[in-house]
Amino acid sequence: MLLIFLLAWALRSYQLTAVPPGLTHDEANHGREAMGVLDGVTPFFFPYNYGSEPLYSYTVAGSMALFGENLLALRLVNVLFGLGAMVVAYLWSKRAFDRRTALIAAAVTAVSFWPVASSREALRAGMLPFFMTAAVWFFWQILQKPKKWAVVGFAACVAFTIHIYLAARVAWLVFPIFLIYLWLIHRDSFQKSWRPMMIGLVGAGILVTPMFIYLRQNPDIITRLEMLDGPLQNLRRGEWRPLLQNGWAALLAFVWPGYGDQFLAYNIPGRPVFDGVTAVFFAVGILVSLARWRQRPYAFLLLWFGVGIIPSLITGPTANTTRNLAALSAVHLLPAVGFMALVDGLGGKRRPSPLGRPYLLAGVTAVWIGLAGFFTARDYFGRWGQSPEVRGAYQHTLVETIAYLEAEAITGPLSLSTVYPSAAHDPSISLALAPQPDWAARWMDARYALIWPGGAAAQAIIPDSTPLHPALAALLRPLDAISLRPDDLDPGFTRYQWNVTAAQSWLPPAPLANFGDGVMLLTAQWLTPATAPGSTAEMLTIWQVTDPARVGPRVPPANLTDVVLFTQVLTTEGQVLAQRDALDAPSWDWQSGDIIFQIHPITLPPDAAPGRYQTIVGVYDRLSGNRLPVVEQPGVMFAEAPPLLIQSP
Repeated sequence: MLLIFLLAWALRSYQLTAVPPGLTHDEANHGREAMGVLDGVTPFFFPYNYGSEPLYSYTVAGSMALFGENLLALRLVNVLFGLGAMVVAYLWSKRAFDRRTALIAAAVTAVSFWPVASSREALRAGMLPFFMTAAVWFFWQILQKPKKWAVVGFAACVAFTIHIYLAARVAWLVFPIFLIYLWLIHRDSFQKSWRPMMIGLVGAGILVTPMFIYLRQNPDIITRLEMLDGPLQNLRRGEWRPLLQNGWAALLAFVWPGYGDQFLAYNIPGRPVFDGVTAVFFAVGILVSLARWRQRPYAFLLLWFGVGIIPSLITGPTANTTRNLAALSAVHLLPAVGFMALVDGLGGKRRPSPLGRPYLLAGVTAVWIGLAGFFTARDYFGRWGQSPEVRGAYQHTLVETIAYLEAEAITGPLSLSTVYPSAAHDPSISLALAPQPDWAARWMDARYALIWPGGAAAQAIIPDSTPLHPALAALLRPLDAISLRPDDLDPGFTRYQWNVTAAQSWLPPAPLANFGDGVMLLTAQWLTPATAPGSTAEMLTIWQVTDPARVGPRVPPANLTDVVLFTQVLTTEGQVLAQRDALDAPSWDWQSGDIIFQIHPITLPPDAAPGRYQTIVGVYDRLSGNRLPVVEQPGVMFAEAPPLLIQSP
């Protein structure tokens, strides 16, 4: 077991901050939440990641208190809990089955792709296997000989699972279902254990009640339940086929190439959970457990597996590597059960199995586990970890950008372009990697917008994925170009200096409109004098922030402003002919004095009649849709822009 543990540790800790090659937004938001905890922000339920249960982010905060606010502290949590899940599963399997089966199950868990990957991801679901398996271990203690400490431990672990991840809201059902099984098949065991088991479940219910009261009082904080809505709506209408197709695909995801999790951030798309050899043992393990269903360990193993994968049976195999984590220990015990059944079955009534000798059995097992470990190491660290697509999914260019800024000791205001500039996305990655940067970043997407920090001397970083709009090129002077791997989806970035003289020359002497005393429209102009029907016209608007607190209300999940700029081309009857609603330099990090240059591409209807069309621009809050009024004109919610001239082709 020590050898297995060391092997598991090596696969989970090797290049921990380099593979995965960056951070997903979900991981970064957990890091952001943990840093907030250390700063005294201690919510019951976290708003990011569509609403997230609290246990993981608080645990990460403890890790960061010990090891610093860095990527290692963020990732180390699930490494430790993944190892803990393997050890607790070994302890339970040894008691429920036998030591050989438990050792083989631990070895399979140590080297398989799924548990290795989930232990290296900084996601809250990664804690679920440990607490679910610990709940099973306490449950089995109660079953064998009820003890008060086991009841307390069982209740606490079930409650912890529900404070980790959405999938645990069905995983706990394995325990009352197994009680029904005991009542039907093993009445003596039921009579001895049902009271303490029910006390444990009731205790868990009491412990999770405050969270559900909070969620009832704050229904908008969690939105991920919507992923179940489509399949369940089909079921209510009596349409069983989509649900059956999802369930069948979710089962095939364990053994059949092409059916595995398609979500690139967690798996090689389509790669099944098990390699070919282990998949055979897994299938045999299910058949053996079905054949021995009257024996309590096998019946419980089947129930644990079946209930634990309910989320993916409903939604299909995509992202099942997170949704099925409550069943991870059971899934990896099944191949061990199947393998030992085949080993024992090689013998007959009068002769022992040829693999019954300990050293021969150990040798065969070592070959199997060695091959499985080789496939995992090759696929995870090589095929998956070095894939350009994975580097893109983990925002590796942004990771390299942050490292460059630190290495070059860049200070002062900075305009930072990215595909995902909203507060809960790439800015979270930056915060997780550089909690206290020397630069003051403003976020934008340079394909359509630039934000000039304070209207003063500043620098800008623009990656290849968001090339600078040609109409804005005169505002920046290139200083340095950094190239990454040529096969990267986003293979480099460029550092610029703001051209203060050119930028100031674009600013008019007086603004066109003052919106809510929060932001002023300085100018608006069409980039081409005339446009043909069916083509795209581009308007440039320039804005100056006067008071970011007055721009709009603070809205969830980040509790920051989130406003949108609108541009509408109107017919003579006042109807909207064409429009563009966007803001590519988001308002959440605006500071007083910032200048925003926004391009508004507007596609015109192909049947638009030639003529001169009125154009208006304005600002509204994304969540409520309320427009910001023009201060100088009571009741007016927009400003007049130059009219659009449409000419015949």
